[in-house]
Amino acid sequence: SGVRRGSHAFKALAAGADLVAFGRPVIYGLALGGAEGVQSVFEQIDHELEIIMQLAGTKTIADVKHAPLTHFNYAD
Repeated sequence: SGVRRGSHAFKALAAGADLVAFGRPVIYGLALGGAEGVQSVFEQIDHELEIIMQLAGTKTIADVKHAPLTHFNYAD
């Protein structure tokens, strides 16, 4: 659980979060590649968030905070 991907950050911000922290992905990056691994993790998260923001039609983090969240129940 927790925030591990750009899409998770987007959902947290759209739900009203003022801050999003990444723990596990950063530790994995550090363990596997040191400082370069951490940099790679942040670049990947940034890229994922950028794509999600484009798909949602948001240009800034402030726009994300006003993005509507919709829950779909695919079981019905």
